[in-house]
Amino acid sequence: MSEEKFDRDEFNRVLATLKPEDFDGHTEFHRFTPEEKLMWLSQIAQFVVEARTWRKVPKEQSPSNDQNAS
Repeated sequence: MSEEKFDRDEFNRVLATLKPEDFDGHTEFHRFTPEEKLMWLSQIAQFVVEARTWRKVPKEQSPSNDQNAS
């Protein structure tokens, strides 16, 4: 099994264990130390990148790209 396949399977297993209340804002981000905030932001950014890659969701265009298209 390839490393990517393993990571995707592991990712899907983790997602399957999540509940809506896991996303209700109970992390109390405002109480994190600066280091904890950076770690959390880094992890959520990685999650978004991997989720878009696996689901093949196109990146959203930035406002500057929209202006260039006019």
